[in-house]
Amino acid sequence: MHRESEKQGPVRDEYRRKETENLSTNGAGRTGESRKSDGDAPPERPRTAPRGMSPADVARRAALTRHLPPSEFPADRARLLTHLRSHRAPETVIDAVSGLPEGQQFHTLGEVVRAIGLLTEH
Repeated sequence: MHRESEKQGPVRDEYRRKETENLSTNGAGRTGESRKSDGDAPPERPRTAPRGMSPADVARRAALTRHLPPSEFPADRARLLTHLRSHRAPETVIDAVSGLPEGQQFHTLGEVVRAIGLLTEH
């Protein structure tokens, strides 16, 4: 089965193929020479928030992700708060989780994020 692309996408795959060809034909990199190409590199994607999310929303979601590992799920608000407090999570994260409905089970971080009112990427 032939794949058009590996993990990085077809443009980056082509760039990496050319980079590898250049290394094998001119030996760049073996003696510490610069491997800069002549503009073959694909443009980097701009770092922007997903559609419908502000940078602050992205930061809030990232903080939740850092402090609520998948191993904590399924859990209700009380269990999540216990975990956050015992691991000294920032007050902003504790406050966000404190606003979750009492008694509701959350099976994934995505459910928590949506219940808090943040969008998720699709």
